[in-house]
Amino acid sequence: MTKFNLPERAELPTSHQLNRATLLAIGVAGAILVTTILPAEYGIDPTGIGGVLGLTPMGEMKRAAAAAPEAVADSGDIIMDDAPATPSAPSAASAASQTAEVRLTLQPNEGTEVKATMKAGGEFDYVWSTNGAQVKFELHGEPFGAASDEYTTYEKGTSAGADGKFRAPFDGTHGWYWRNRTGEPLTITVKATGVFEKFVQLK
Repeated sequence: MTKFNLPERAELPTSHQLNRATLLAIGVAGAILVTTILPAEYGIDPTGIGGVLGLTPMGEMKRAAAAAPEAVADSGDIIMDDAPATPSAPSAASAASQTAEVRLTLQPNEGTEVKATMKAGGEFDYVWSTNGAQVKFELHGEPFGAASDEYTTYEKGTSAGADGKFRAPFDGTHGWYWRNRTGEPLTITVKATGVFEKFVQLK
């Protein structure tokens, strides 16, 4: 006859211990939801931890992807469907290409933006550089009429320059924000060649 070693009643967890373990599990799950899942999946970062971990930009890109059909290529270019907005409207790809250049100087701790006004699918080749100093930058965009905190970050970091190709995933303004964190003035020159309506420094 098989005998089972059943635990004594005193060895079983009490209701208080079970309730405490349940509340602890709920608290841990809530913390993971707020600090990790919301920033990474939806770009919502109430605690700021997602931004520190680099999860919030990933969530913002996913949210933008859900709002507009797009794919990000390995090169970092943003690719859109070729269909025009309306059957009678000319596609962005068929618009005339142009070249624009902006040269600006940032004082210590000063920041500024240079933005291109574009239609979805429009693209340009770009190159920007400083006079040798490193500068904080963010390449981002926002739809026309967006709120001040509604934007999509494509790339950010610290560099003395960059070059590449950009394709707009939606109608709006797209470009760079630079901030001089050095103790000396620095000069930035940015040049773009492609399809856009305007390419200017924002005041």
